[in-house]
Amino acid sequence: MSKLLNNLDPLPRATLSEQVAKQLASRITAGDWKPGEKLPSEAELCKALGVGRSSLREALTSLAFIGLIRVRAGGGSYVAETPSAYFTSSWLHSGTLNSEQALVEFAEARLILETELAGICAERITDAEIDELNALVEKMRDSTNRPDEFWKLDLSFHIIMGRAAKNKVLDNILIGVRDQMRDLISKSLLVQEGMEQAVVQHSRVLDALRQHNPQKAREAMRQHLQSFQRGYKVLFAGGHGED
Repeated sequence: MSKLLNNLDPLPRATLSEQVAKQLASRITAGDWKPGEKLPSEAELCKALGVGRSSLREALTSLAFIGLIRVRAGGGSYVAETPSAYFTSSWLHSGTLNSEQALVEFAEARLILETELAGICAERITDAEIDELNALVEKMRDSTNRPDEFWKLDLSFHIIMGRAAKNKVLDNILIGVRDQMRDLISKSLLVQEGMEQAVVQHSRVLDALRQHNPQKAREAMRQHLQSFQRGYKVLFAGGHGED
């Protein structure tokens, strides 16, 4: 184990989480850790990579999202025992976002739009709308083994937030790009681990909305969307978005 950790290079401060995710992914795909094997502890990985726990945890979340690892609450992270659908299907070449460039650009635009929308929503959302979102999160929690149902609930969560922001322009923008959002979200939920992570992250957004805390809502939404972005970048860096 210590020999493998010696092969991990300290990273520059810029884009730490993304770089951590890419380096760990390259080690996993190279076979340094076998399917089902537990990764080194967070403390060991942080020391080997020269990063803090927050950067490492963001990276691990992204790797879980694309199905490279499984994160067990209180039990560490393990290399996935079976290949993710991201590595066994032509997921990128279907739907409206059918190229790497289109996917990256739309994810970037969504990050800009929905992060600010979350802050506005926190100020204006009603108790009835909070109850509506809460019901969706509970349904999502019960649907992590049914991807076709889950992504529809996920999409509804974001569309309702657009309505709850009480800004017709923002609401119309979200409705106008609903097909692209549907495509992006459905691509994002090909593995159960990704859906489970999405439930956790949507719950954090909902908690911030319930508190009517704009800053907390923006940060929760930003972290949610960035975990997906990092996951895509890992896939593209490794060439896994190709047929």
